[in-house]
Amino acid sequence: MRKKSAFILIAVVLFAAAAGFPAPPTLAADSQVDIGLHIPYYAGIEVEDNKDDEDAGQALDYLFLLPDLKYNYFFNEQGLKAGIGFRMFTLILESIAYPIITLETDLGPFTLSSHIGGGTFLLFGLFNSLEAGHIYIPELTAAYHLTETFSLGTGAMFLFAPQEADLSNFAYIGHVFARFTF
Repeated sequence: MRKKSAFILIAVVLFAAAAGFPAPPTLAADSQVDIGLHIPYYAGIEVEDNKDDEDAGQALDYLFLLPDLKYNYFFNEQGLKAGIGFRMFTLILESIAYPIITLETDLGPFTLSSHIGGGTFLLFGLFNSLEAGHIYIPELTAAYHLTETFSLGTGAMFLFAPQEADLSNFAYIGHVFARFTF
């Protein structure tokens, strides 16, 4: 129960900071907001007990836009940046937000980023709920900066729902994106 309370407290503080509620002055200096549009193009699931040994993934027949907002507070601004924050995806009528831990580095015009999030999920829209559970969403992305604030890139997102520390079953999505960074 303590873990759940800690996740909820962290999520509330991060949401309040992103919404502009009073926060320590250093919070804004090391903050980064990413607003993106993702287009998933490949989805699949990997199951250890697959007797057919076939890939359970396929290219998506219909492309759709998936808007997202990512907020990070980075503890260092140079080299490999480490931070905490939250990620929110929306399908207009329903949105989901969850806390994340991020590692990011800039290599010339490229930004390599990875984060893992989950554990606590805030759902709002037609259905409102705060859920906690052993569901984790890691993501790896590479982006090319066309300007200082706009980039295009690609990435892979995974969905782990381990039961008794079994990480052999997971879902994955490949996507391309356009992102504004502030």
